[in-house]
Amino acid sequence: MLKKNERRTVDIIGVGYNGEGVAHIDDIVVFVPFAIVGEKCEILILKVLKNKAYAKLLKVIIPSKYRIEAKCPYFTKCGGCQLQHIDYDFSLQLKSDWVKQNLKNIGKIDVDVKKTIPSIPHFEYRNKIALPVNKDTRKVGLFATNSHRVIDIDNCVIQGSWAKDVIDICNKFIEISNISIYDENTHNGELRHFVARYENNCLLLTAVVNAKTLKNTNILIELVSARFNKYGINYNINMTNSNVILTNNYQFVSGVSYIAMEDNGVKYNIDNASFLQINDYIKNKIYDAVLSNIQKNDVVIDAYSGAGLLSAMLAKKCKYVYGIEIVEPAVQCAEKLKIDNNINNLLNICGDCGEILPKLINELDECVVVLDPPRKGCDEKVIIAIAKAQPRKIIYISCDHATLSRDLYNLQKYSNDAYTVLSVQPYDMFPQTKHVETVVVLEKR
Repeated sequence: MLKKNERRTVDIIGVGYNGEGVAHIDDIVVFVPFAIVGEKCEILILKVLKNKAYAKLLKVIIPSKYRIEAKCPYFTKCGGCQLQHIDYDFSLQLKSDWVKQNLKNIGKIDVDVKKTIPSIPHFEYRNKIALPVNKDTRKVGLFATNSHRVIDIDNCVIQGSWAKDVIDICNKFIEISNISIYDENTHNGELRHFVARYENNCLLLTAVVNAKTLKNTNILIELVSARFNKYGINYNINMTNSNVILTNNYQFVSGVSYIAMEDNGVKYNIDNASFLQINDYIKNKIYDAVLSNIQKNDVVIDAYSGAGLLSAMLAKKCKYVYGIEIVEPAVQCAEKLKIDNNINNLLNICGDCGEILPKLINELDECVVVLDPPRKGCDEKVIIAIAKAQPRKIIYISCDHATLSRDLYNLQKYSNDAYTVLSVQPYDMFPQTKHVETVVVLEKR
């Protein structure tokens, strides 16, 4: 009988969806973070449940040929990365395997899954960082795995090279300004987070405060302007007793208020409140893949359309686009984007996709549906409506291959297997982590 605090020697025979190694002891599946399939390891049992257990890796006795030295000194301590100890090319294959397994096990779809498109680069790729403040050390850092315990850092190797300067600026501001640090337990203290985004050689920095104002902004301006030629500084008022980092209450301090961007002929502006994929290279690869599946005479429904960037790109290529989004401020951004780019063949609709899409899809003779839902996947009403209407083509952009697999299972169930899966292409939007983005293209039989 396996018990907590036991030491065992195990063979790692599989890989879990969080990137951890998987071993078997008797009839119990044991998950071992930072162990690699093919290794023999010494482990310490931390938790035992009915048919599974969780363990800590103590020693690698026989290492995998895919094991490498992690680049980051905080790896295994900070919760940001799970795969830095694995050869990058092998991590791409693992991600394809995860997608294939979930499609087969959950979606009941056994199809070829292409090798995950690599990110270039696969370090220093992120354009945004959120830095909580450690109330004990008065330093910024990142959260440890599955906790709100802050690990102090002086750099993050998956962020762009600009991040090291930002971390130093934040720590110097805390030191010089002597600002009080927020305590989650007592809800006292002012400074909660810093959030930074860097695009087109411009830094946007936001201080998140549990107060009605940010004191000593002149110090922050001086520190930022000494390192960055182009910048924008604001603060975000967050006096809620919650884990939400940002509210809608931004106050401008200095510099620029947004960064001008352009993708696929669409001009747009971003600030720290904007949603933008954190990996520019893979973002553009995915947009290109979606657009390559659209023809000039297509009528497209862009479900879960957000701030309307993809809708605008689609409108520049096809006959007409309907964008559906439930968040009103996002729809307002989409409308501004449409006007700024002189787009006339696009209708942005504010509403619940589960309510709007069934009505809209029944009014159209033929259409292509683009799905880009949040991590929880599509509302079942959306899948049922699509299955009933049976559009010519469906393009599903997913950030969670488990909910993707569930939705595709339901699509085939409700449509009586009306669709052929043309392609399943994973993309490494988040190198060194367990996450994978996937684009699936389906066509009516």
